[in-house]
Amino acid sequence: MESEIRMVCKVCGNASQNVPYVAREMMYGLRDEFDYFECVACKCLQIAAFPADMSRYYPSHYYSFHAYDGKKFKGLLGALKRLQYTAAIHRKGLFQKTICALLDVPDYRIFKGLGVKQTSRILDVGCGNGRSFLYPLAAVGFQHLLGCDPFIDGDIDYANGLQIQKAPIAQMIGQWDIITYHHSFEHVADPQDNLACIARLLASDGVCIIRIPTASSWAWEHYRTNWAQLDAPRHFFLHSRASMALMGERAGLELYNVVYDSRHFQFSGSEKYVANTALAEPRKKGLFRFITRKWKKWSYIRQANTLNREGRGDQAGFYFRKKAGGETGN
Repeated sequence: MESEIRMVCKVCGNASQNVPYVAREMMYGLRDEFDYFECVACKCLQIAAFPADMSRYYPSHYYSFHAYDGKKFKGLLGALKRLQYTAAIHRKGLFQKTICALLDVPDYRIFKGLGVKQTSRILDVGCGNGRSFLYPLAAVGFQHLLGCDPFIDGDIDYANGLQIQKAPIAQMIGQWDIITYHHSFEHVADPQDNLACIARLLASDGVCIIRIPTASSWAWEHYRTNWAQLDAPRHFFLHSRASMALMGERAGLELYNVVYDSRHFQFSGSEKYVANTALAEPRKKGLFRFITRKWKKWSYIRQANTLNREGRGDQAGFYFRKKAGGETGN
């Protein structure tokens, strides 16, 4: 009876014919085993039971708990870095497009077509110390930014005006033009509640972009429990396109676009797990091994780009907006 209860999909409620899997912790090579299952109805791959204590799987060096020093944006090199990030954010004109072709920052491709400006109100959820996404925005003049993450040590107030609050999205207030999750949504135990909060916080013409690994992918179909982005037990939900659309509908949100942005890691990481090698295990040295790794990486990048074009990459950005009429689901 217990196994039947655990096999009830937390997204759509389906309890019939769900497919069980056993996945191991392989980032650090602990090899602890965890029960997962794939819902045959909404295709969401999910952990069967949340571990009582996750601290073992989040060592102090895993996360960006402490404030960022911002050193790469200081001095002459900092000025060049700001130029690079400005180009990546706006991508306007020949000059900026040329910079992107040479020195792109892929995380900011999500802004394409959204008309983002320095006055846009942007909330980033699960952002850690903000160094990867929010801090560069503040460094190039964005004025209305906020990050939130319940797992950082405490609130962070940067000299450039960026604030990060030690809090979940449920405690956020205001209206936001852009709400983002950069590979944090798969870590939350209550994704439906998060989407309800998004619907409350999103401006009438706002957009929420949730970037996550997805089970709607070649990598999951091919590697199964050796798929590196399953990342047991840290990833609670590996959503499908169907499960994301369903949860959005319930929250009063429309899933209007999906952009696949997978990279070589779906191959390089997963092949390590196939060989029973932990991700954190040091690489073997030697010129031949170095050349082999580089060749494989470029081969994997080409394969990833092909899968992205086909809509089968192992990670994607899911774009939500409020449904016409502004009604909110339950």
